[in-house]
This record gives sequence, C-alpha cells and structure tokens, in this order.
Amino acid sequence: MRNIVATGGLALLLLLAPAGASEGVAGPNPSRPDPRAYAYFLSGYLDYRDGNLDAALGSYRKALKYAGKDPDILYEIANVLVKKGRLPEAREELEKALAVDEGHTRSRYLRAGILAASGDREKALAEYDRVLKEDPENDDAYLHVATLYAEGGEFSRAEAVLGDLIARDPESHLAYYYRGRFLAAQKKYVEALADYDKVLSIAPGFDAALLESGAVLEILGRNAEAEERYKAALLASPNNPFIRDRLGRLLIREKKIDQAVGQYEELKKFSASNPDVRTKLGLLYLDRDRFDDAINEFNFVLASDPGNTQVRFFLGTAYEEKGALPEAEATFRKIPEGDPVHREAMLHLAVLLSRQKKSDEAIEVVRRLREKSPGDVELMIFLAGQLEGAKRYDEALAVATEATEKAPENPAAWFAVGVVQDKRGKLDQVVAAMEKVIAIDPKHATALNYLGYTFAERNIRLPEAEKLVRRALEIRPDDGYFLDSLAWVHYRQGDFKRAEEELLRALKLVHDDPVVLEHLGDVLQAQGRNDEAAALFEKAIAKGHEKPDEVKGKLLYLRKAQPAGR
Repeated sequence: MRNIVATGGLALLLLLAPAGASEGVAGPNPSRPDPRAYAYFLSGYLDYRDGNLDAALGSYRKALKYAGKDPDILYEIANVLVKKGRLPEAREELEKALAVDEGHTRSRYLRAGILAASGDREKALAEYDRVLKEDPENDDAYLHVATLYAEGGEFSRAEAVLGDLIARDPESHLAYYYRGRFLAAQKKYVEALADYDKVLSIAPGFDAALLESGAVLEILGRNAEAEERYKAALLASPNNPFIRDRLGRLLIREKKIDQAVGQYEELKKFSASNPDVRTKLGLLYLDRDRFDDAINEFNFVLASDPGNTQVRFFLGTAYEEKGALPEAEATFRKIPEGDPVHREAMLHLAVLLSRQKKSDEAIEVVRRLREKSPGDVELMIFLAGQLEGAKRYDEALAVATEATEKAPENPAAWFAVGVVQDKRGKLDQVVAAMEKVIAIDPKHATALNYLGYTFAERNIRLPEAEKLVRRALEIRPDDGYFLDSLAWVHYRQGDFKRAEEELLRALKLVHDDPVVLEHLGDVLQAQGRNDEAAALFEKAIAKGHEKPDEVKGKLLYLRKAQPAGR
C-alpha cells in the first residue's frame, strides 16, 4: 500500500489499487489483496465513521489477520486506540507499522503526537522534524512543532517555525493565528493583535481569532472594539456558549447590564442546565431589581445542588432586597457555621433582624460571631453599629473604642466612635473622632460630609462646614446626601435660593428621600411658600421619615399660621 498522508476513506481506495501502484513493503500477495481483508477493512471504516470504536477496532484487527503487517491497517488500529485514550497500545501499533515501512509518514506523524501527549517533547520534536522532511507541505506538523516550542517557553523558535510556514504559504491563517496566541502569551498585545487581524483578513469568520483578539482588545482597553469582535464571533458561532459568556462579562464591566441580561437569557436557551449560567443570570436580575426572576434562577440551581451555599447566600440577598424578610432570614439561617459565606450571611441576618425591630436577636447573632473571632475589628465596628441602632450607646461606645485600640489607624473604627458620640450629644468628641478619620484618610468623603453637616445642623463654623462638604463632593459629585448637606449650609447662611437649587438636584439623585423632602420644605417655608412647604412635610411623613412627630409639628405650625379663611 502507498505511503502517503491519507485518512481511512483514502486507504479504502488504496486497498483496491493495482499491484503496480504499491510502494515499499506490502502485505502478503500484494498484487491480489485478500477480499476478506478488504471486507473487514470496509466494516472497520464504516464503524469508525459511525463512532462505534470497539467494533471498528475488532474489524481492523480481523483485516490485519488476512492482510499481514500492513502499515495502513496498523495505522488505523492505532488511530482508533488513540481515540479510546489507549496511547501506549497505539504507540506499539505505530512502531510495528514503521518497522514494516520507515517512510510511512502518517504513522510517524501520529506517533509524534502520542509522544507529545505523553510529555516526551524532544522525541516528539525529532519525529515531527522527520515528518516535515518527508512531507514538507504538512501544515499541521509545523503547527505542532511551534506549539511544542511555545509550551517549553521557546517562543522565538516557535515564531521562527511559523515564519517558515508563512513563507511557504502566506495565506495560512492558522500560522498567523498561532503566532498571535504565542505573542499574546508573551504580553506582546499589539503585535498579537496585528497577527489576529491578518487571520481575519484571510478568514473573516474564524470565531477563535475573533474571540481571542477580543480578549486582547479588552487588555488594551479598547472595549468597544472587543465588543464588536465578540458580536462578530457570535454571528459565526451563534450557539457557542463561551463566546456569549465573554460578551456578557464585557457588557457587565461596561455597565451595560440590560444588554448583558439579554446575552445570558440567550445563553440559557441552550445551556439551561448550566448552574454557572443560571447563577450569573440570577445576579444580573438582582442588579436590575427583578427579584422574583433572580429568586427563580437561584432556586433552580439549589434544586440540583442544595449544598451550594454561595447561591443560597445570593437567594437570601434576593429575598432581602425584595423585602421578603422572613424568607431571607430563613435562607440565611440555613448556611452552616464554618462555611466560607457563613459570616457574611450572619451579618445580613443581623441587619434583617434589626429591620424587623429584633435588635436583641441581631446583637446576639453578632456577639456569637465575635466569640469565634474576638479580635476581628470589622465585627467590633459592626456590633457597635447594631448597639447604636438599639440606642445602647454606652455599650456601643465601649465596643467602638475597643476597635480603635485594636486598630488605631482604622478610619472606620474612629468613624463608629464619632457616630456614637453624636448620639450621646458629645459634640467635642464627635469633632475629634471625625477629624481623626480625616487625618488618617483625607479622602474619606463620608467623614468630610458628616462633620460638615454636623456644623451646619448646629449652625456653627459654617465657612468650615461648606469647605468640608465641598471636599466630599469633589470625591463623590453625584451623592445626593452630600448635596443635601451643602444645601443645609446655604440654608443656615440665609441663602435660600441656592439651598433650594441644591436640594432639587439632590432629589434627582435620592428620589423622595424623606429627610431631603423635609429640608426642602424648611427652605420653602423660609421663603414664605407655606403651601408648598406643607405639601413637602406631608410627603416626607408618607415616605417614612424616621422622626415623623417632629415633621408633624412643623406641619401643625404652618396650619396654625395660615390666615383665617385659608
């Protein structure tokens, strides 16, 4: 039989070739191939084509019985064994084929692949080198040699091999593709992108190049172009989940959440059982406030994997955000102690309990966490907040102070001290604590705003208050609460028009916040616009103002002050 690079289908034709066409060493009676060998070979070929590897292997072995040590049949046996993962046996068959015919290039090529897969890199390279001498137009051999060099860190040799292939065939898109991959692995992203672009000029729909060049563009910060590459890759391979996932993740980073939702919903159509896809979709729904949809996705994952505590945590968060507090509480409680997300789940549980006016239970949950981690400063700060919310100010101060002693350079600990001292009415201590926070972290926007608002609320040190709030706004210019503080400074300064302007800006950012509504009512009242002010006070109460009685007092005053007949 001929020693050429062929596949099973061509080998069938070779079995029928006339005797004069044979080269090298043939099986017994090469001029008249045994019809039984041909019949079994044909059967093996058909079984292999249909994916029935065991039957194919049996038929090829029977063909060999009647054809002698025919290298083409030995090659086919080896090929089936490779497909079955039986590499040592495959190698033995190939060595038999090469013993019969050293020039049987197909067998040498396959043996080189087995050597490479077995980690015998040097022998594999030697075999590929001989393959290329026997068959210099074997593009795949060039690619395998280059890959072996690259895997060994010899990128310059890999690129040289691919350069030889490109010189022989300038339209070899795979040569450019692999060189682009190797350049990207060396973080030579601009050069890699040039090769990927060359690939796409030759093969515009090559999805792997579109995908990988998209990743390079992301690294280069060219996200809009990366997005276009991923979309083009999807046009070429619309059912490729990896491409759609990459596009979805890019859209998330670009804060195009609605578009990302669309991609993952599409991905779900052909990856419905994939828990990773369902989890990501659930998180996207959660971000879009589609709480019921998020809950459905997380429950789907948990139905098949009830021990997935991370997803259970997400489910609890979805219930929490929805306002289904009992369901959220029950979900968080199912996360066992010792689990990586248990601590975070218990902190959420404490917040939930506080929202349900179960302050003592909330505090107990955090205290139990502290028993396991007595030196955890974050837990101290959190517990101080819970105690402050329960109006147990002395205990809160003791815990917050302990946190500052444990971590004297932790701004959050000093901030907690300042908040508690504010509730205790200790202005000097509030100022000292907030100034300490700012000294540690001059860009602590919340502390800057808190101190500025504290001065404005007490109508003291107003120029300093304005500077502090403006510093906070330089850091977070779109914070509605900071704008409210600036407005309150203007109000205290008697500049009611500027105060009104800032409050209207604030309400666009923190829509219907009850305190901001109250402040706008105060500003309008100061301008004699009592009817508008009264409407805002009523709205502040309706929106859940934390001090409704105080706001009702203002409303009552306005109504009493109205002229008779109004």
